[in-house]
Amino acid sequence: NPTNPTNPTNPTNPVQTIALTYADWGDQELNQLMIDAFMEKYPHINVTLRTDILGAGAEFTGNLVTAAQAGLLPDVFATDNVPTVINAGLTLDVAEYWDADPDTQLVYDNAAFTGVYNGKRYAVPSFQFLKGIMINLSIFENANLTTVAGKYRTDVNGYPTKDWTFSEFIEIAKAIKNFDLQNPENIILGFDTWYGSPDFQQVWPMMNNANVQYDTWDGEQFNYTSADWIAAMQKKVEIHQLVDGTTTRLPASVFDENGVLTIPELGGYHIQTGRGAMDIEGSWQFWVINDVEENLGQKIGFWPYPSGSEGLFPPTILDYQAVSAQTAHPAEAYLLAKWMTFGREGWEARLDILEARREEAIANGETPQFLDRFPIADYPGVWDRVANLVDGIEGIEYTLDRISQAKPDLDKWLPGYKDFWAWVNDPENPYNWENLVTAGPTAVAEYAVQWENKANELVQALLASMGNE
Repeated sequence: NPTNPTNPTNPTNPVQTIALTYADWGDQELNQLMIDAFMEKYPHINVTLRTDILGAGAEFTGNLVTAAQAGLLPDVFATDNVPTVINAGLTLDVAEYWDADPDTQLVYDNAAFTGVYNGKRYAVPSFQFLKGIMINLSIFENANLTTVAGKYRTDVNGYPTKDWTFSEFIEIAKAIKNFDLQNPENIILGFDTWYGSPDFQQVWPMMNNANVQYDTWDGEQFNYTSADWIAAMQKKVEIHQLVDGTTTRLPASVFDENGVLTIPELGGYHIQTGRGAMDIEGSWQFWVINDVEENLGQKIGFWPYPSGSEGLFPPTILDYQAVSAQTAHPAEAYLLAKWMTFGREGWEARLDILEARREEAIANGETPQFLDRFPIADYPGVWDRVANLVDGIEGIEYTLDRISQAKPDLDKWLPGYKDFWAWVNDPENPYNWENLVTAGPTAVAEYAVQWENKANELVQALLASMGNE
């Protein structure tokens, strides 16, 4: 019977039109072009782009829950937190489709194991964003740093070497800074941190041990009492305590009684204002590279995150999409989710669109935007085209050459992890982050026991139960 095909992936099937809806908080013009290309490939599937789910990140996820309660959940949707939508009953287990999909055999292992709970795949990883070090190359050229034996190495341009170590990164930050509060026009800050503090304990240990993931997660537990985590956290606390321009943490003396900065040069997004020499940053901020060049005439590069004893496992940040538990067409919805995220053909369509945009910008005398998110699978032809869309970002190739070894973050998929960080920042918790900063590096070993116990308590219980309901 031609109206009941057994293979929904066959675009030649003469099927009745299937209606699907899609929503994420990204570039809606790009989304519509991607959907148009999908419908051209699968003419029996009609997709409507839903733009009524408002907000981004956690707000968007909250609005998805509201939409689901009204029976209006999109068939495919993005989320900032997979456990949240699982607990709300929004997601379908798509393991049968993923496991039978040839494309998924090319997904990098460290991405593929995420979003799975007791054998049930409630989300598909969509893109990976790179975490690295934005560097103001103009500042480095002016500083003219040269290698200092035992402290740091520089290349012929005066830039840090791309195989730099953790200690070299810190020593360079101290050497490049100029915290001249009497002459604020000369101020240079060493490095901007990761959302308020250095991220050393989450990244350094995984560079020293091939067998642990981000934040020492080994697939079963966190290992905060390991020597690597303790050493990284001790250095984090030590550096975070500084208010001398090594980081963007500032002394009380530069604020008035109302907490307002008295030196405007110390305000703003420091890599964008030309005051930050370095910035631990995600690739979603690649827009700032063109911004700084156009507005300040300065050049920003993207250096690899410093390497550990085992080399560089590029830290990445994963996004996720899910298929609705309410969908009437799960196989086709999986096809759409795949197209909009990790799939080879979807990436080829995306690159067609982005390459056309790039050519149009150049033809109009405009600076084209850089690609800011990257495939999670080893698609050789796709990666060649990806490289062209970041051409001009000094330093990025060192990370991309090692992308198959990337170790992604845990934030959006690991249940209980968000709760753990709420506990870390809870003023009522005697072992909170601010208390650790006050206590200093010598207290890290004691705090490590408490943090490890709490993280494992919160995560392991939820991992054991999620998917088994």
